[in-house]
This record gives sequence, structure tokens and C-alpha cells, in this order.
Amino acid sequence: MASSPSSKRTRVSQAAARSVRSALGFGASKLASNDWLMGVVYDLMNETNFAGLSEHEAMLSDSVRVGAYHAGIHANVQPGDVVLDLGTGTGLLAFMASKAGASKVYAVEHSDFIDVAREIAERNGISNIEFVQANSREFTPPENVDVLLHEQMGDELFNENMLENVLDLRDRVLKPGGRILPARFQLFVEPVSFHDAQRVRRFWNIALPDGLDLSATERSYTAARYDTGRTEQLWVPKGAVAQTMGAPEPVLEFDLHTLESVKALQVDHVVARKAQSDMIIDGLAVWFTASFDDSTTLTTSPLAPATHWGNRMFRVDEEISAGESRRWHLHLGNLVNPSTWTVEKL
Repeated sequence: MASSPSSKRTRVSQAAARSVRSALGFGASKLASNDWLMGVVYDLMNETNFAGLSEHEAMLSDSVRVGAYHAGIHANVQPGDVVLDLGTGTGLLAFMASKAGASKVYAVEHSDFIDVAREIAERNGISNIEFVQANSREFTPPENVDVLLHEQMGDELFNENMLENVLDLRDRVLKPGGRILPARFQLFVEPVSFHDAQRVRRFWNIALPDGLDLSATERSYTAARYDTGRTEQLWVPKGAVAQTMGAPEPVLEFDLHTLESVKALQVDHVVARKAQSDMIIDGLAVWFTASFDDSTTLTTSPLAPATHWGNRMFRVDEEISAGESRRWHLHLGNLVNPSTWTVEKL
């Protein structure tokens, strides 16, 4: 029987869709593997991601974030300093620098949201801030600055182009001996255990009443068709983490004053920990610390007071006894694209 015109059109449409998906997939893989292209993409994403009031409401309401920046800026900006605030947004950090005694602040923002910051400054009688709408890499102030101020840390630290933007300004406009706030960072990827009430087990590990047993699905060909991977990346619910497997240790530490380049950071690491107690390892959670000085540090640890930053997690779901050890290979892939990060058990 001959195919109907409608069925032929359906097959053509399906074939075209497959071709488009294939092309997009190929393009996405090429994009993710190119650091420069990913940097451009993240610049464009940042311009739109923080262009509305709602995005800034979460940041301004984050008392941990605001408190750390207030303390760090007032302790390290000296009277008469010239300051550049990278990605000023609402202008909050620029306002803090002005209040701390800066003689001049360049508030740089590439989105139209800078109009909101400018209006806030006018309504609050702050007159020593020059608002500059530009990509920071295309702006050079008429004078070198004493302090480079920024808050471009994403959930996984690197994914708002912090390194590329800050290092560019450091090398071009920061005075010798100038200060970057914050400058010292640590990245953690730690095995953690959830509180029982917030734990979601793997399908085959779930205990059900009436003797129902799901354990066979772990090796089932049928179930495997629907398994998205045993170390897929999830988000840690706020307040879910009860403990870490061992004492947390950073996989990366660096100081923006001395870091030579993005490529100087190692992307392959081994995470090795010994269990402090009998526990379930729910996954490896990601967080960071940012230090302004020896006394002012901001952390996004899931065991610390909550911030607006989230915690990505590489799912594990493994029961372990006290004293047992586990090792994982962590590959950070493209630093600005955490979806390329992988964790494999060793």
C-alpha cells in the first residue's frame, strides 16, 4: 500500500528534526570544549540573567553575602582609594566602597540595569561614583585603581567568568600592590550525607512496605533504558546535609593577586576520604569559600548558614561503615561550564 502524503510529510519532518538535533548536539559539544567560546556565551548569559529586579532581590536579601562584603570592604578600602567595581548590578558594592572612604569609584556594568544603580546613587546623595555601561574588558579607566572589587562567583565559583574578567582587569588597571576583594578562594567537592527525611535514594535502594523489593532493577536491562546515570548532577536542598564524610579539604586553592592564568589551575583531582561514622554517601557536593582577608570569609558550604548560592551535587547513594575509605576522580572539564565536570569512583 502506498504511503499517504501526510505520512510522508511526517517522516520528512521527523528526519529534519533528527538532523537539527544532531547539528545542535554537535555544535553544543564543540562549544563546550572551547574555553573562549564558552566565555563569550557566559558573558551574554550574565547580561540577561541579572537584568531583572527579582534576580537582585535574592542577592540583596542574602544577609551572609551582604554582611561579608560590608565587613571586607570597610576593612580593606582605605580613605582616598580609587576603586573599580566589576559587574556593579544594583551598585551595592560600589556604595559600600564609597561609604568606606573611596575618593572615586568606577561602577562597571554591561547591562541596562546600571540605570537602577545610577538612580539609587542619586536618591542617596552618593556623588563620587562614575557609572560605566560597558563590558569590563572593553573599559580602561583614566587612572589605575587601588582596589578591584567584584562579586562574580557562580554556584560553582567559576561559571560567571570571574577568572577571565578579574585577571584581565588586574593585569591592565590595578596599581602595583593594589588589592582585589575578595582574592583568596577555595573550591570544595565533598562527599556528604543527608538527613534521613530529605534523602532520595536510588531506585533500587528504596525500601518499600509489604516486602516489595526493587533491588533487581539495578541490573535490569529494562530499567537501564530509563536510568540517566549513577553520578548525575543534582542540586542539594537547603538544610539537607547532615554531615560530610570526612574533614573537608579544598580541591583547589588560589589567590587572584598571584594566579598566572586560568590554565594554571589543575582540572584533575582525586577526592579521598575516610568515613567518620556509619553513613550513606548521598553524593559529592560543591561549594566555595571567598576570603577578603584573614578575618573575613564568605562560604557557601551546605553546613553553614544558607546563602542564595546553590550547591551542585554528583549523586552517589552508597552505604558505608565507619573507618572505610573511598576515592573518586574529579575532572573539572571546562571550568565555566560545570555540566562538563565529572566524578568517577576509583
